[in-house]
Amino acid sequence: MKKARSSKALIVFGTLLAIGVVTTVVLLCLTKENPNYWDDVLLSFGAVSLIGVCFLMYIKEVVIKEKWSEIPLVGKAIWWLMFVSHSYNFIDQFMTVFIFR
Repeated sequence: MKKARSSKALIVFGTLLAIGVVTTVVLLCLTKENPNYWDDVLLSFGAVSLIGVCFLMYIKEVVIKEKWSEIPLVGKAIWWLMFVSHSYNFIDQFMTVFIFR
């Protein structure tokens, strides 16, 4: 039963990620015709990073849980690097769209 819940969650995250990536690519292609879509591209790219942050939190808090202490230091460092870089990208893209433009 637990495996089915994990599979559904992975399918949902995969679907959201695919939608975000496709939307970003389509909007990027539209930007060549009309530069007014650039803010939409940044928002879509930021949303992909937000999905990545949510996925990483899900992996750590739901899938791994108490076994986090058993993960090697290199694995934890990679997880934190991905988490921080996705978080920074999300914050940067949304600040660029809503504050700096």
